[in-house]
Amino acid sequence: MVARKCTFWTLDKNGEVGDINRNHHFYYQIQGQLRVTRRQFCYFTLWTPKGIKITKIDRDDEFWKEKMFPKLERFYMDCLLPELIDPRHNRSMPIRNPSYIEEA
Repeated sequence: MVARKCTFWTLDKNGEVGDINRNHHFYYQIQGQLRVTRRQFCYFTLWTPKGIKITKIDRDDEFWKEKMFPKLERFYMDCLLPELIDPRHNRSMPIRNPSYIEEA
């Protein structure tokens, strides 16, 4: 039986490392960093007891446009912008927490 502790890579039926898991939070973080820093790629390095795994990850503008930007825009419009316009913190009021934020 193969214990699957690192979910960043997909595993084939023999337990061999396959492709990058594009749903993993590391992938989102990497794509965000590539976008913000205007880099085209990075090398993701992971140490394991069996050795070091290094893979080149290219910036994926389509992934950014479809998966990341809509969520970031919604968070900005619903959470950050209202606080910038009408701050509650200095008035000892609770911050605005839309239900989708509280459920996350």
